[in-house]
Amino acid sequence: MNLSLDTGEGVREGLKKSSAGRVIASFRKAMYIRVGPHVFALTIASVPSGPLHARMNMLPLGAVGDPVEVRQGELRVVDRVVPISEQLWVPTVFPDMRRATGLLSTVLCHVPNLNLSGTSDDLLEDDLASFLQVGDLVGACARVIGHGAGLTPAGDDVAAGILAVDSILGVHDRVMREGIVSTATTHEISRAFLRWAAVGQSIETLHTFLQACAFGQEVAARASRARLTEHGYSSGLDLAYGALMALKYLPNALDAAHFSDLRSTPKGQAQMMR
Repeated sequence: MNLSLDTGEGVREGLKKSSAGRVIASFRKAMYIRVGPHVFALTIASVPSGPLHARMNMLPLGAVGDPVEVRQGELRVVDRVVPISEQLWVPTVFPDMRRATGLLSTVLCHVPNLNLSGTSDDLLEDDLASFLQVGDLVGACARVIGHGAGLTPAGDDVAAGILAVDSILGVHDRVMREGIVSTATTHEISRAFLRWAAVGQSIETLHTFLQACAFGQEVAARASRARLTEHGYSSGLDLAYGALMALKYLPNALDAAHFSDLRSTPKGQAQMMR
């Protein structure tokens, strides 16, 4: 029996109701599945824990388009049962995340490539700062989502980092973050990761990295950064970059509410443009 090692909440959610679906993507390290409205991944053990991951020692046989079924909480891929662990993974999060900013900035040393040219976007931080400093989460995410390469485009990873930190800090409400995700111009796998980022959950390695930075543990932070480089083409580092931008530039919750009120009036809009 190839019992999974741990299971994210997004997987558990997808197994609650009986439903039929398909394998929608298959790689050496992960098989992505859609059942009903839910998307999640079966992954090998070396992939970090995450809200959408059921980690196991060996992936089941299956190819894109193969049938998947959830029946009474049991997952079947090509009519073979795939045992899912009862060990639930949830990230360790803490609200005093801003302490991570200094060490994170020192250790990360990464700028995402959103233009498909192989070069970094030197204006990206300035652009994101202009949105985030005035609490414009919608504008910041619109600036990046859909841009760049990868299974999850680099810009989507940046947005996921921003959304996760915004959720952890409680700057904006969940309805706003989920609205950003629901209207994002992206594909279903990336949207699934963004959806969980909007409630403060990302891959385990990012949470570990942020925690090490917050506690000033430079050796552990550098080890976590090295692990992030193993996640996708540049997904792990792009996630961390988004988190850094949010930590550096997002206002606190009260200030964000104030900016939101300003944007809702012509007078306030004029003041913000000065």
